[in-house]
Amino acid sequence: MRKGTLVADTTINPAATQAADIWSDALAILHSSTLSAREKGWFEDVVPEAVFGTTIVLCVSNAEVQQTLQTTLNESLMNALRIASGQEMFPAFKIAPAVEERPAAQTERPHAKPVRHEERTPEVPSAFDPYAGRTSVQGQLPIPAMIPSQSFESGERGPALDPETHLNKNATFDTFVPGDSNRFARTVALAVAEGSGQDFNPLCIYGGSGLGKTHLLNAIGNYALVKDPTLKVRYVTSEEFTNEFIDALQNPSQSQGRIAEFNRRYRQVDVLLIDDIQFLGGKEATLEQFFHTFNSLYQASKRIVIASDVAPKNLKGFEARLISRFDAGLTVDVKPPDLETRIAILRMMSGMNGVTIPNDVLDLIAERFTENIRELEGALTRVTAVASLSNQPVTKALAEQTLQDFFTTDVEVKPSDIIGQVAKYFHLTFDQIVGRTRTKNVALARQIAMYLSREMTSISLKDIGDVFGGRDHTTVMHACTRISDEMREKQEIYNYVMELTVRLKQRSAE
Repeated sequence: MRKGTLVADTTINPAATQAADIWSDALAILHSSTLSAREKGWFEDVVPEAVFGTTIVLCVSNAEVQQTLQTTLNESLMNALRIASGQEMFPAFKIAPAVEERPAAQTERPHAKPVRHEERTPEVPSAFDPYAGRTSVQGQLPIPAMIPSQSFESGERGPALDPETHLNKNATFDTFVPGDSNRFARTVALAVAEGSGQDFNPLCIYGGSGLGKTHLLNAIGNYALVKDPTLKVRYVTSEEFTNEFIDALQNPSQSQGRIAEFNRRYRQVDVLLIDDIQFLGGKEATLEQFFHTFNSLYQASKRIVIASDVAPKNLKGFEARLISRFDAGLTVDVKPPDLETRIAILRMMSGMNGVTIPNDVLDLIAERFTENIRELEGALTRVTAVASLSNQPVTKALAEQTLQDFFTTDVEVKPSDIIGQVAKYFHLTFDQIVGRTRTKNVALARQIAMYLSREMTSISLKDIGDVFGGRDHTTVMHACTRISDEMREKQEIYNYVMELTVRLKQRSAE
């Protein structure tokens, strides 16, 4: 294997700079891992080119390197990219010849960022075709060889995850619409974020899926950091907490040191925000670890905020001693939003998407969808997608026509039903949808199934990930955001979702 390196020019556009930053951190993570020296050597021949959404384009010198990174070292690579970027990142590989030997200084610092080599101006066709020259992508549809700058604009409304705190920086109090159903919870959350809610420790927020609990947790963390940037804030789901604890236990020869590192990571924070805590129920070792973490933070007067789908007293699989500590603070609930709040939420969503929606359309959607914010978002997405794809203005008539086939009956749909129907629709098997196959057609079908599972059921992202072969909730979030965005841009994607929704509704109503 050659020890030369490819060198990318990071001055061409921000996408290249972002790729260089992520790869620099990922490379440092890989070099500090337990991989052998030979395994680490494969990554020396990689140079980042650009980031497009959650896809990072990596240049390699030959097919052998590409094959190794896509198979033997795939798990290590994906894990390093996820940690470095704070979200699931999908590598796309390009084979290009090495253009410059690595300088001696860079060989000594294998995690150094790629250095600039020469100015390269890509040749752009007069009629831009974003899919002219596709790149092989692992686990996703082919991505454009180049993406026009306006393609990044729609990403502003999606999650912007901070790699250190794991906070979604777009989830703030400014973007949380208060109403009678959640005003008290928001007021208390703001007091905790400001540091004036000492009597509210711990704060427990509970309520059904899609009502804004996760938004409030992130808003608390973001606001606390605005007030005091020196604070150590960490947002974590119960799934992530469990996985990190299990990882710390995996290697017996190193477990002592890794457990100590795990404890430092969580017991030195100033604000701990833990989501979906109900999923810790019954996990005795993890709950024991969480109990000691909780006590350490509580005794040090650090802020603790917990979100759950039920009140603390109704948590299953939790010891009484832990529930009593939850009850020692303040418990608040969030309920489904009332009509006025639903209209205000829709207005904010349309504003964030840069779309003007007439009031009668907002009224129609708000009156028809009453359970949670996720339903509102799904309905608004469909209406704006139809208008965009057909080049029509958004009107009440268009909204009524778009939504009439989907919500005329209140039926229960199970994730397994969705997967089965999607598999049948795309001529695949159930196992292919929930398995690890990453071919283009399977990946698309899987992402559509995840999107429909989130939209048509009330289960959490974590539960959806479990149904789909134990995938992380961030993978589900990425799939939902991708399909939601593509429904506005691609007629075929919109048609797939619409047709499958009708089939599922009709089948469930039978």
